[in-house]
Amino acid sequence: MGQNPYFNTIDKSQGLLTNSVYDIFQDKDNFMWFATEKGLCQFNGYTFQYFSTSDMTSKAGSCIQQDAFGRVWYENFDGYLYYVEKNQLKKLNQNKSIGYFKFGIIKNQLYIINENTIDVYDLKSLRLTKKIKLNTKDSKYIFFSDETIYVFANQLIIIQNDSIQKEVKFPQGFTENFNSILVEKTKEGLLIGSKFSDYCYYFQNNQFIKRNLNLKNTIVQNLSWCNNKNWLCTTTGIVEIDNASENKKEFFSGTNISYIYKTKNNNYWISTLTEGLFYIEDFETQLISSKESLTSLCFKNDQLVIGTKNDKILALEKNQFKTIYTGKDNHQMGQLFYEKVSDNLFFTSSKFGILDSKQSLVKEIAMAVKSVYPIDSKYLAFASSSSSGLFKTKDRMESNWDSVFYSFTQSEKKDYNNIILNAKGKSTAYDSINKTIYFATNNGLFYIGQNGLLSELKHKNASLNITKLSYEQGKIYACNGDLNLFQIDNNTISEINFPATIQQENVERTILKNRLLFIITNKYIFEFDLRTKKLKQIIHINSNIEVNDIILKNNSYYISTNRGLIIKKQEVYNRSNPTFIIENIKANNEVVTKLKLNDLAYDENNIHITYRFLSPTPFEEHEFLYRINESQWQKADILNPELVLNSLTHGSYTIEFVLNSNFKNTTKIHFTINRPFWLQFPFIFGASVFLLAFMYWLYRINIKKIEKRNQLVLDKINMEKNANQSKLKAIKSQMNPHFFYNALNTLQSFILSNEKRLAIDYLSKFSNLTRTILEMTEKDFISISEEVKTLQLYLDIEKGRFDEDFSYEIQVGKNIDQESIKIPTMLLQPYVENAVKHGLLHKQGDKKVTISFEIQNNELHIGIDDNGIGRQKSNELNQIKNKNHQSFATEALQNRIDLLNEHNHKNISLKIIDKHNLQNQPTGTLVEIIIPIHTHESYNY
Repeated sequence: MGQNPYFNTIDKSQGLLTNSVYDIFQDKDNFMWFATEKGLCQFNGYTFQYFSTSDMTSKAGSCIQQDAFGRVWYENFDGYLYYVEKNQLKKLNQNKSIGYFKFGIIKNQLYIINENTIDVYDLKSLRLTKKIKLNTKDSKYIFFSDETIYVFANQLIIIQNDSIQKEVKFPQGFTENFNSILVEKTKEGLLIGSKFSDYCYYFQNNQFIKRNLNLKNTIVQNLSWCNNKNWLCTTTGIVEIDNASENKKEFFSGTNISYIYKTKNNNYWISTLTEGLFYIEDFETQLISSKESLTSLCFKNDQLVIGTKNDKILALEKNQFKTIYTGKDNHQMGQLFYEKVSDNLFFTSSKFGILDSKQSLVKEIAMAVKSVYPIDSKYLAFASSSSSGLFKTKDRMESNWDSVFYSFTQSEKKDYNNIILNAKGKSTAYDSINKTIYFATNNGLFYIGQNGLLSELKHKNASLNITKLSYEQGKIYACNGDLNLFQIDNNTISEINFPATIQQENVERTILKNRLLFIITNKYIFEFDLRTKKLKQIIHINSNIEVNDIILKNNSYYISTNRGLIIKKQEVYNRSNPTFIIENIKANNEVVTKLKLNDLAYDENNIHITYRFLSPTPFEEHEFLYRINESQWQKADILNPELVLNSLTHGSYTIEFVLNSNFKNTTKIHFTINRPFWLQFPFIFGASVFLLAFMYWLYRINIKKIEKRNQLVLDKINMEKNANQSKLKAIKSQMNPHFFYNALNTLQSFILSNEKRLAIDYLSKFSNLTRTILEMTEKDFISISEEVKTLQLYLDIEKGRFDEDFSYEIQVGKNIDQESIKIPTMLLQPYVENAVKHGLLHKQGDKKVTISFEIQNNELHIGIDDNGIGRQKSNELNQIKNKNHQSFATEALQNRIDLLNEHNHKNISLKIIDKHNLQNQPTGTLVEIIIPIHTHESYNY
């Protein structure tokens, strides 16, 4: 059992890689640095960041310092220096080490001791600029104080302004007996110690003053100047030395301590070689260790009385625990209550007991009492596991509650009555102004006045399940296990809101004392004033500490725990606000300058904000929020200090960060993502002009298409007109006067020669031909069979004009479907007429016309072959007879074919061949007509 400041332990369970820590330092940005067995690390209050490089001789080291350029330095125990720059550990290019000697930084120069010299480096360039000669190889220790260098060799060498100013001889026996030197500054000079010596020297005014330390069975590992006092860090604890009074205070007995450091916030860090780090908020907050787990607290006048979990009552005397009562049941002590008039101490355990002023047990009742509360000098209200009622503490006095007591008791000899039976009592309290006693039970909340009437107090017509009651200034305060809070004023109940800033799932228990509700979470103790509704944080609690009771007395909090008693002064809790710094802002993984933030391209829309978060108090909970463009506040991540915003749309953005609901002091980041070029005015204007021009162009194209379509319709009408005219010409050709004249002459000759049968047959063919031609004028296409029939009629009529020397032949290929394949109307007849009229009419001898139909390569080949006099001879004869003669076939029929090709998008070809014999004499004419055959549906021939 001993007295230490209350501290929090930070070890491997909180992220340290090792529990062996050698040095402590706080940089300009208030980040903590620790030199450990595993290397140098930085601590932001939540996580440790370790630094290492590949060419390190060893990682363990000490002597952490920071230069004017922001680099943090430390030296490993092999004597090599390393520094952190831009979040990377780098090695100094230095001469070969002569062992571990502390280095120094004075202004912008770095000092490293070497053999016979001190090497001086320029911190800006990190180059060796000069050497200070020492004229000795026997350097044992070097110490830097402000701008003075002290070298402990065969004598004390004092260096200032890079030159030796003085050499001071050591006291007699110093060199022989004072090994493993340790040096630290004091108010007026130096404190010089040794690891293995029980005395030290003060160096003041160039003189050595010897002083005994009276240390036993320990080794001094380090010295520290902290809080204007010298500290000895030993293998068995830490010793505070008051140089003026020579008084010593020892802390953390049995702990191997390497260093102590005071921060800018007046907090303390202690490094150990076996237990990690100790964080001390202040040395005035005490932790008085106890082997027993402490439970209930009570003040007996000015003396603190404490219950334990093993049925003991302790008294605190001069920061030591003294046992004043030991029970027999090893049961946990419940409530303690001191009654000043009788000077009796009441306690609840497995039984209800009373100790007199001499700590003697004067009464014991076998009842499991949970709560007691004073009514007056004669009675106590109690709530037990089976009943609730009044205890009578004195017999020979009167009380206004006598009638209530006796009306609920069955025997006047009993010291208690049962106002409520068969209900588990949980708590009781007394409203001294309204003269009302309240009992909280598992069946509801009940109250009774001096009239003896017991009633249940309900809220919203429902019974109340209350676990704890308290009273102050005419008001009863109540709470239950669900953290519902109530205030009762003259039996009128109102609800009290639980503090919104505390997450209820983190609440481990609550303790109600008067109007104060102490809220114990997994990390903190809070005090909530139920009257003023003010909340404040009292203390940070280690995870291995279990809080059992709290009492406020003489402006100090007394907190009973399983590890001992914590005593902390009541003061305004100055919460150390964390440090929040925007480290960099990236767009698409590229760091963006502040100027560039207001002119981001449309595709630079993946924003990554990295920030640094520092909590001065380790693992302290802070409410850290952010919002975008005045939207709802959202929780920001402290452990992973970055905010990632992906795929943002164009526009202006304002990101706000706020700490602990301090909305008047927010950190803002502004940036603008420009519109894509296709949404900007120049592009929109240009695109609009282009679109209008394009629409006008389309309009003109459509107008031209309409004009072209109309022209095509007009051309089609003209073609149909021309085709009809061609048909009329063909009909005219068939029915010209010569044809009729010749046909009638032939018919007359048959009649005159009395050849009636021939005349009738000839007349029948002539009429059929005339009717067929007229019918064909109504059709655009006819079948091959119809064309053959028409040609036969025509040739039979023409044959009648000739003698027996005229013949014709019509040949139709076997692979031709004469009914399905169709050809244009009156296409062949004019050529047959030309063959007869111009080719055979003037020929002597046999006259023959051959008409053939064949299919080759999906084409219909039509041939009209005669053995007449040929076109040349025929033209000569026609010119003699009629100078203006023009063959119908060479004009009208060629025009007809051209119209058909244009109208039906086909390719009907016409070829006229003049035949000759070997003597180049004309032997007739061959007309070839080729008609492509596609399908019956798409083209009817």
